[in-house]
Amino acid sequence: MFRRIFSSRSGPARPDPASRNTYCFLGNRAVALTHSGLKIFLDVRDVGMTPHIALSGEWERHVERLLRRLLKPGAQVVEVGASMGYHTLAMAQAVGAEGHVHAFEANPRVLALLKDSVTVNGFDGRVTVHAAAALAEPGRVAFAVHPAHIGSGHVALAETVAGYPERFEARGVRIDDALAALPAADLMRLDCEGSEPQALRGAEALIRRSPDLMMVTEWDTHMMGAREDVAAFEAWLRGLGLVHVQEITAGGLKPLAEGSLAGLTHADLLLSRRPLG
Repeated sequence: MFRRIFSSRSGPARPDPASRNTYCFLGNRAVALTHSGLKIFLDVRDVGMTPHIALSGEWERHVERLLRRLLKPGAQVVEVGASMGYHTLAMAQAVGAEGHVHAFEANPRVLALLKDSVTVNGFDGRVTVHAAAALAEPGRVAFAVHPAHIGSGHVALAETVAGYPERFEARGVRIDDALAALPAADLMRLDCEGSEPQALRGAEALIRRSPDLMMVTEWDTHMMGAREDVAAFEAWLRGLGLVHVQEITAGGLKPLAEGSLAGLTHADLLLSRRPLG
């Protein structure tokens, strides 16, 4: 028997530690509680994120911990690569009813899960889901996904699609076009499988008009390097004032020297205009 997790009309059900090894199977999807009591719909075919969220209620705990530390009620957030919405929900909870999260996601396999998770938690008023890939230029693009790794979806290049059997066409947009009316962003979170440079080049105007911007991003030199010169991209970011760069680790923040990012294999980074301890 599955435990009831839709038990409260007044807000998220509180997670029962004894039920952390169960979730509710709904046929072609499942629903589970995160450690903070948020309901999330999961793709049952995925072996990357789903088992971790279903069994522990957590995903990338070091990243979530920092996001919750940085975000204050009323904050404006831009997310690129929302996937099933684990961090989307955590950020929506952190910014409260006066804040807002703009979540960009192009993978149609996760869009319905993401939208339903937003709705079931009562976050429709504080999360806008943009069904598109954030890029430097608008237009239609090829997208590739591995069916067993839901987070692997990426804008496809000839050298990146081997082993990704699912292909489809996606809409590409510039953040500066989609969010032209947004006065400023407080935080940007990016995890778009190597397309971070293109997403950010399409958001240059927003970055420039956001003096307090903090950026939390996946950094994979190999994936980004297939699309852009990584050292030049680091220099471009620093030229926009994001000069304080730290690696996000389980033990805290680790400062990184200027010019070192091209040598990183894979990391989660925090970039900011002012030092953050």
